[in-house]
Amino acid sequence: MQVNHIKPTIFFITNKNIIAVTKPVRRNGTSSTSFTEVCRKTHDPQMCSRVLAASSAPPSGLLNAQISAVASFALRLTHSSYRLARHIVTIPLPQSAPLKYLGALDDCMELMNDTVHELKLSISRLSGLGNMSGPSYITQSQLMDAQVALSTSCTYQDTCSDELNDKGMPSAPAAQLRKQVINTSNAVAVALDLANTLRQRIAS
Repeated sequence: MQVNHIKPTIFFITNKNIIAVTKPVRRNGTSSTSFTEVCRKTHDPQMCSRVLAASSAPPSGLLNAQISAVASFALRLTHSSYRLARHIVTIPLPQSAPLKYLGALDDCMELMNDTVHELKLSISRLSGLGNMSGPSYITQSQLMDAQVALSTSCTYQDTCSDELNDKGMPSAPAAQLRKQVINTSNAVAVALDLANTLRQRIAS
């Protein structure tokens, strides 16, 4: 059966006639949706819309692709934060500065590496959802893997931010690093919000 899309109505062409259905296309719950609509349900709609507008995800595309786009943005931020942390490590600290500063940076770089792994896992799981045609429980399992990975990434970034804040690292680069880490955590949280919306659609 061939399917042609004409928004806002979808026409299913059969051998005998054309049936018009005024509802979004669904593939195991990964409905085509305007990103402005789904972003309103996140805790930071502006950031969500800004990231998706600049991404390669279609403005009205599959929700799993939109989540992947936000997760990919968070992944780029994580790589950037890791490079900045490595640079800060090379800056000589004042003699009065305790060694705990370097310990905080080491902890953060380890957490960033772990975040990269989890974000890549979430993107991999999300990318496969749009092509899945099996039972819904398989889709739900894939999505749950992505949600767990996103949640873990968020925890890692929050832990890094707390480390940097608690140690009070006295430098402008360190302040910039913490800002980037907070932005990364925010992006991951938005991706998790979108994933929760997708889970509700799959379950419905």
